[in-house]
Amino acid sequence: MDKNIILNEIKKYYGFTKDSQLVKHLGITSQILYNWKRRNSFNIKLIYTKCEIFNYEWLLTGKGPMLKKDNIGQSNIISIAEESGYSSYKSKKNHIPLYNIDRNGGLKNIFSKKHHQDNIIDFIKMPDLADCDGAAYVKGNSMLPTIQNGDIIIFKTISLKDLFWGELYLIEICMNDDSYYMLIKYIQKSEKGEQFIKLLGQDNTNEPQDIPVSKINAMALIRGSIRTF
Repeated sequence: MDKNIILNEIKKYYGFTKDSQLVKHLGITSQILYNWKRRNSFNIKLIYTKCEIFNYEWLLTGKGPMLKKDNIGQSNIISIAEESGYSSYKSKKNHIPLYNIDRNGGLKNIFSKKHHQDNIIDFIKMPDLADCDGAAYVKGNSMLPTIQNGDIIIFKTISLKDLFWGELYLIEICMNDDSYYMLIKYIQKSEKGEQFIKLLGQDNTNEPQDIPVSKINAMALIRGSIRTF
């Protein structure tokens, strides 16, 4: 969806005739708005906070009703502060949990349900990607321009035996018993044999890496991403 169209619809809804009026309403600078329009992107969290009447899904995709009140009064992102207990989480089966994967043991513990509820920051509703296990913020720019720092990735857990070669994955690699690190890479078969996999970046700036399968704590197939600014 063209983000400039969404910005223009917001401007039209409030009756603004000048960009300066929208800038003032959002609490940003004219340069920020100019950059959004030039890159065809915007900070969706900022807009959602400043323009609470709008439906989050519409801001994200341009689809569905524009206003919350037309969407049976439901927001498409639900604050974790409003969710108390695992039973409440289970009832949100069409919502994808947004995790803090840096806390309480990382990806492996999320998949094994350890500290499951503690790691959830918010919930995201993505009708076209309902069969997913979670989402998380990206740190780092190793996969530019496809994925950049601050984006949200949406993932589906997967086992090593069910790999789709050549796809993009979130991978947690074990360093030792007390440390791990996560990265986003394409995965291909390794020339070293079945006990290894080859990790590739977005371009040729970094050499491919062959890592032992035994070093992988957990992995997930990345099914989509959201540009947050």
